Amino acid sequence: MAGVLQAPSSAAPRERESLANTILMVWKGVAGDERIWWSRLNDDGRGWTAPQPIPGANTSAGVALAGTGVDTFTMTWKGVQGDQRIWFNRYANGTWSTPQPVAGAASSFGPGSTNLVATYQAWKGVDGDQDIWWNRRLEGQWSAPQRIPGAATSFGPALGGRQWSLGNWEPLMLWKGVEGDQRLWWNTYQESSNRWTAPQVMPGGNSSAGTALGIYNGDVQAAWKGVQGDQQIWWSRMLYGTSSWTAPQQIPGASSSVGPALSQHANTLYMAWKGVEGDQRIWWNTFNGSSWSSPQPVPGASTSFRPAIGVGSWRPDRHQ
Repeated sequence: MAGVLQAPSSAAPRERESLANTILMVWKGVAGDERIWWSRLNDDGRGWTAPQPIPGANTSAGVALAGTGVDTFTMTWKGVQGDQRIWFNRYANGTWSTPQPVAGAASSFGPGSTNLVATYQAWKGVDGDQDIWWNRRLEGQWSAPQRIPGAATSFGPALGGRQWSLGNWEPLMLWKGVEGDQRLWWNTYQESSNRWTAPQVMPGGNSSAGTALGIYNGDVQAAWKGVQGDQQIWWSRMLYGTSSWTAPQQIPGASSSVGPALSQHANTLYMAWKGVEGDQRIWWNTFNGSSWSSPQPVPGASTSFRPAIGVGSWRPDRHQ
């Protein structure tokens, strides 16, 4: 064990979980390889299948993955070098669909995504545009992209969900500030008013690159790379029923030059990340509610950016 982080207790209601749900990881290849690769968590939750390239899917930067059913996913990503369009495809029954562009969506980094009553995605704009944009896919159609008022970044946002009562969720977004601002910011989307709340600073949260969001037993989990010169991965959470973050802590043994990804599966929170500068291996560990396991490399998996993790959803109100 590399070390232990004690988590504060939570009164979050625990929704049903299933080992039958699939968890996938996707990532850009190493420097010079723009193919997108994928792997699946083994049924015992202790390792990953051999990496495979996804036909027709290529990127120079970021990939996002959202589970839309027990074994179905939507993947979105920025195109190859020189192509800032955002693309998407679908995974079902072990097969990936043909990539298609998302109309009007373009980014210099790539999106973050989550799936609640729809598949939501958010992204930094094209080169020279630090505004954060969003849209969603409901019943097979993407909505027109819109700016999120007051939200801007030099990297790219993370999207997750916040459970504010049993069975009721809202999208939550976390991001690094604009060029020169390493603070972490967050807000939520309110379905009833069709608007995003005003951005707020996460106290003590700072990063030069990527952030990640996940859920563990109703609590929002956040992880991120530290500021410029700090490659350690930090962690905080927003307890169920609150709107405040716990004090950031380092995750023992976990370091990255880009940032992590998070996802829950069967009472375990999984994290994956690219290694430090000069180390393109993908590493992973788990959180059991009280401590993080020791990091280990994913055999055969390497990236120059960072991976994305998605878990299949059993929730019947989630749409493709």
